[in-house]
Amino acid sequence: MVDYYAILAKAMNAPEAADARWRRDIYARARQMLVTRLQGRQSPATPAEIRTERVALDAAITRLESELSRAGSGGGAPVDIAEGTYVAPRRGPIAKPLKLSSATWVAVACAAAAVIAAGYVYWIQHAHKVAPSRTAASSTQQRAAPAPAAPAAPAAPVVATAKDGDLPPGVDGTADADLAYVFRRQSTFYRTLQPPGTVIVDKLQHFLYLIQPNNVALRYGIGVGEDCIDLAGLRRIAAKAEWPAFEPTPDMIKRRLAKPGTLPGGPGNPLGARALELDDHASRINGTNAPKTIGTSVVFGCIRMVNDDIADLYNRVQVGTSVVVN
Repeated sequence: MVDYYAILAKAMNAPEAADARWRRDIYARARQMLVTRLQGRQSPATPAEIRTERVALDAAITRLESELSRAGSGGGAPVDIAEGTYVAPRRGPIAKPLKLSSATWVAVACAAAAVIAAGYVYWIQHAHKVAPSRTAASSTQQRAAPAPAAPAAPAAPVVATAKDGDLPPGVDGTADADLAYVFRRQSTFYRTLQPPGTVIVDKLQHFLYLIQPNNVALRYGIGVGEDCIDLAGLRRIAAKAEWPAFEPTPDMIKRRLAKPGTLPGGPGNPLGARALELDDHASRINGTNAPKTIGTSVVFGCIRMVNDDIADLYNRVQVGTSVVVN
């Protein structure tokens, strides 16, 4: 659960925090922005989930107001946690309209944005197959270079489909590659002792990082297959391939998830547009025909990325590049 108390407490360092109306405005903005963001997704939060987040936020407000009240005169008038109301002071002249400095408005905006950002990240990490609508990319987000043209599509696929959402060989799902924002390629702060150019794979969080100078990394979303469940430690890229051919495993054929034989590179190929083979010759980082599995763990395969991302990484690394798997 998001620690709304810690986020709101930072806003109370402003001089205007002694004013009950100022605090009430902060709480109202946080409530409204939280609900608006959760409802405004392509897969909106359910009323029960929204209610749970609202209860957590109101509990943080109650605790904060209780502590301010115990602090004495520094806490000002107590604020009623019910939305849209507050308890007015019993004495004193009618207050003049509240005027806030530009610095205070910045503090208000930062506090409200922090509340919403925390709730947003929490929702993405705990919801199932969240696919928010596309938003404008941030200035730090790397624009995806379209994957190179592929050979013609292969023959009709096997009918069976994996329960984990993976697509069978021959089915091209790349036309519906609308990733959640957190799994889109973007620059991010990343502190490490590894030198620039190193690839770091975080299997637990489903991220791949390409280390850049000055504590910056280019982050990609990945899917993790059971073929790499034991992969860990330092590896190196041993080989690179464009539009590699795919050979189904006996288990895939037995479960009717693939037909016997070699599937040539092209749309619908489970290895996608590019493949980076590691030096254990049993693991690889490759593209995929099932972009909706990015950010999840699947039964088959190793480390997968959407085709635009693996093509971008392919152009940035060389044979011999270090790959650290956490």
